[in-house]
Amino acid sequence: MNGYARIRKLRVFGARVYIHWSALLVGAGLFLLCIRTPLLAVITIVSYFGIIFLHEAGHAGFARRMGYRPFAIYLGVIHGVCDYEEPYSHKDEAIVAWGGVAAQMMVALPLIALAATTPLASVRGLGPVVAFLGYFNLVFALLNLVPVAPLDGAKAWALIPIALAERRHKAQAARRSGKR
Repeated sequence: MNGYARIRKLRVFGARVYIHWSALLVGAGLFLLCIRTPLLAVITIVSYFGIIFLHEAGHAGFARRMGYRPFAIYLGVIHGVCDYEEPYSHKDEAIVAWGGVAAQMMVALPLIALAATTPLASVRGLGPVVAFLGYFNLVFALLNLVPVAPLDGAKAWALIPIALAERRHKAQAARRSGKR
């Protein structure tokens, strides 16, 4: 893909990781916006790239678990892409589509719970950051489930009719075998 530079020595589930030059500009812009508080600037940049990276790593992990080789992860300004072997079925494709959201939920929900149940507010600046990261991750994951291409929801929600059809076929097969 044009405009992407490889992040050397970084692989996720065997996939090489690339970042678009425009994402680096956004990172620099975020840093400049937060320059008066350097720690907040670093947290903001790491969070920005981390959320996109985590989502795509979830796809790569699910692809690997399903037996497909992840080739590359591309990190862009507001989105990423996980390039992996062509799935054998729509079901496998739908399962891999859920991988990004699953990875984000595994981070978002504990962060939200941590912010809600611990005295993080007493640690200056940390409580709001943890809560923001949790809720931002949750919103980003839910937006990704909107059933419109190119969002993951366009493929992920196909899993429901596929699972219902499989259940129906199993029930029919069981009825047939019971009648004999």
